[in-house]
Amino acid sequence: MSNNLFSSFEINSVLNSNLKKKINFNNIAIDSRNVKNNSIFFALKGLKNDGHNYARSVLNKKNSIAVVHQKKFKDNQFIRVKNTQEALQDLGIYARQRTNAKIIGITGSCGKTSLKNLIAHTLKKYGSTYSSQKSFNNHFGVPFSLTNLKQNLNFGIFEIGMSKAGEILSLVSLVRPHIGIITNIGPAHLQNFQNIFGICKAKSEIIEGVVQNGVMILNRDDKYFNFLKKKALINKKKVITFGFSKSDIHLKKINTIKKNIIISVKNKKIRIKCKNFSKSFIYNILATLAVHHALNHKLKKLSNVFFSFSLPEGRGNEIRKKFFGKRIKIINDSYNSNPLSLKEAIVNFSNMKRDNINQKKIILIGDMLELGKRTKYYHQHIATLINKTDIDFVICVGKFSKFTFVSLTKKKRAFYVQNINKIKNKISNYLKNEDVLLIKSSNRIGLFNFLKQI
Repeated sequence: MSNNLFSSFEINSVLNSNLKKKINFNNIAIDSRNVKNNSIFFALKGLKNDGHNYARSVLNKKNSIAVVHQKKFKDNQFIRVKNTQEALQDLGIYARQRTNAKIIGITGSCGKTSLKNLIAHTLKKYGSTYSSQKSFNNHFGVPFSLTNLKQNLNFGIFEIGMSKAGEILSLVSLVRPHIGIITNIGPAHLQNFQNIFGICKAKSEIIEGVVQNGVMILNRDDKYFNFLKKKALINKKKVITFGFSKSDIHLKKINTIKKNIIISVKNKKIRIKCKNFSKSFIYNILATLAVHHALNHKLKKLSNVFFSFSLPEGRGNEIRKKFFGKRIKIINDSYNSNPLSLKEAIVNFSNMKRDNINQKKIILIGDMLELGKRTKYYHQHIATLINKTDIDFVICVGKFSKFTFVSLTKKKRAFYVQNINKIKNKISNYLKNEDVLLIKSSNRIGLFNFLKQI
């Protein structure tokens, strides 16, 4: 398949520019550090950075141009537009219109990125596949991801996020998926909503953006399933369900000794080889099989493919490394945290078998953010769960996790610090060789980068 994304003719047509030279562009960038030869750089203005400050630097790359909206840029290697964000959207819309790919859109309160990567991993068995990078699921990330969608792909998978009502509807109108998925509904970004049902209604906006006669894949075990199914049917979408309870695609049996699970797909059993038996990962397998069922794929190809899948960094992947001088196993779930995903991580951690009787289970918890007036409640509530588990020690870091720490039983308390840098001086006192450490936090607390620097 060609690496070309857009010709200069297409760019002139979409952006109303006047490029004279015939160029085939093979890279779109919104970060100047990612500009290569034959790139188009969009100078976007964010909360902390303005891409216009780096626009001239990208011209050092052969056949590269910058899309800008500030008047001071007059060189021929700049394309001047009214608004670079809107120009990026226009190019994304064009890429979506011309592609032949089947498009999948994913939203939900947690698990979007891991599910997106798992679906992409399996779809590659059936054809050329593109998925949005990292967690690019907002008003910058979604149109940027769309611009990387090539014309002759078979499949495209996009993550669609939100922090307030109306955002998903705006983004899904760009993506226009043939298949939509809602992983679950929980109290993420609760500060912008009166209650969790408000979050449910906002997530349900994806249903309106799925193409006519498209498919909605819904979690049968979710509290708001009936509301979501009703809305999908009103919008004339076919509904496929997945879950642990009776649904179109549901779990039948787990066999950890033989490393497989048995799943019922429309009453036909399929055996899946598996090495990760956490509830969240099995849910993702079920949702992935629902996608393949919707695409009428023969599922026998998938019997071994899940076994080779590795979780994305910071999403629950396991690593073994020296951590402050101790050889330990780390479960790195430090990229994101909300009450739903933290609860799941704690349950999985508690259920995990120890490698030996002396091995300690330790959890390092950072703040959960954007919970509004329920912040204190959810941080206290998670301690109630931890107190019932076999987790040995809990370390808390951040402003709000103090509510968790003081609600723990004394024997489970290791220490609390508000500043992440103060962890270094204390953590080695609680770690021994071969212990296992779960790190779970919202990304802004900084534990994801902290772990990379150790």
